[in-house]
Amino acid sequence: MITLTRITDPIKLQEYFRFRYRIYNESRFKGFLAQADRLDKDAYDDRAYHFGWYVDGKLAGCIRFIEADATEAPLPMLAYLPCGPARTAVESYLADRKALGQRTIEASRFCLAPAYRGLRNAKEFVLAMVLTAQHLGFEHGLFDMRSEHAAFYRHLGFDDLGAEAISYIPLLERNMVFFHFDFATLITRNQELLGRIGATRSARMKKAA
Repeated sequence: MITLTRITDPIKLQEYFRFRYRIYNESRFKGFLAQADRLDKDAYDDRAYHFGWYVDGKLAGCIRFIEADATEAPLPMLAYLPCGPARTAVESYLADRKALGQRTIEASRFCLAPAYRGLRNAKEFVLAMVLTAQHLGFEHGLFDMRSEHAAFYRHLGFDDLGAEAISYIPLLERNMVFFHFDFATLITRNQELLGRIGATRSARMKKAA
């Protein structure tokens, strides 16, 4: 199972921001990169939890978590969502969680290095994301993705909010779908997959020994 490591060291954080920049600069999302210093860093990063997946000491993937808190700046997804069904769905979800006293996060900046992209790693990374959020004290979360990736998340048992929106970014427009997760529900839905991942890991450890 992929393990995510929290990044707090300033030097490693710079490496992490450079990694994010490189991944996005090599993708169709390079249109939103404005930093001349080749760092992908925005205002939300100052209050985010940053995590990396390290393979042989090098970053192979990363993600950040930002807590929904009305006393702070809005979540990243709310920064680009205009008034409409998608914004209403997100705000209603957040209001429901707050009314129940449930802490909620947004997961964003999900990046994998090209050499590690594949269905198995993607599944493990996303489940590691949910497990990591729970360890931080968040059992409920939101995230968005391009509409063409929605089937992958539905297959893993995530629930969508039932609304789509268009994100307007310089030189880029994209259809976005919004998903949420409940830790206990998602883990239950993926018991078989988690079991297979655990069995495969145990077999590799025995072979290495």
